[in-house]
Amino acid sequence: MLSQVLRFTFPAGSTISSTAFLKLRQQIAAAGAASQYYGYTTPTRVLSLPRKRHEVCWVIRNGGPDWPDERQDRSAVAEGLISTGITDATSLEFEFTEAQLEHLTKALDAPICEFACIRLRDDAPLEDEALQTSMHKTYSDTYQIPGFTGGYWAYALNTNETAGVPCSGPAPETIPKSHRRLGVYYLGWDSIELHEDGTQTAAFSEEIEKLQPYFGPGSGAFYTMLRQHK
Repeated sequence: MLSQVLRFTFPAGSTISSTAFLKLRQQIAAAGAASQYYGYTTPTRVLSLPRKRHEVCWVIRNGGPDWPDERQDRSAVAEGLISTGITDATSLEFEFTEAQLEHLTKALDAPICEFACIRLRDDAPLEDEALQTSMHKTYSDTYQIPGFTGGYWAYALNTNETAGVPCSGPAPETIPKSHRRLGVYYLGWDSIELHEDGTQTAAFSEEIEKLQPYFGPGSGAFYTMLRQHK
């Protein structure tokens, strides 16, 4: 299944509660999107990536039986955003299995959903088994931290840059698995403060310290308070 993480700002005078955005979500749901979550991103004191004021995060899960053409999905979302007056939207795309969905949903349903990004340097040895083990273990170790509710991670399919791909442009080719360098972790937290406390624990730092030499520009995180479209 495909998970799209979009970020954008509304035109002046419009907000996340606008009728136009509701109609867009309804349109995407009618087209076959399996689930949608949306909310404003929130500033934090720890490990934050740059964010725009009043920035919105919209997470769309595709892959349902009524939505077979994923290339067409992207076009429908991009055209819908533009018709709503949103011109700065960017997208990150990830592939997950059905078995991972339960973990992913725990992050999206949490009071705080963190999108932690590890952008591996261009010279990082992607074929190194120890490096890939640390990339996964930095996720699995998070279960030891109080306040963590669940989540999962994957490498981005459509870009190696944290800023994402502009939705207004043509859809890029899928990056081959052996060249993917942007790992993004969907992580659920009971509160921002519990997450901040967690960054001071050994469970957090053990693998991060091993990975730190490979961190490239764009490594960090952004945080959202999501609600599910129903």
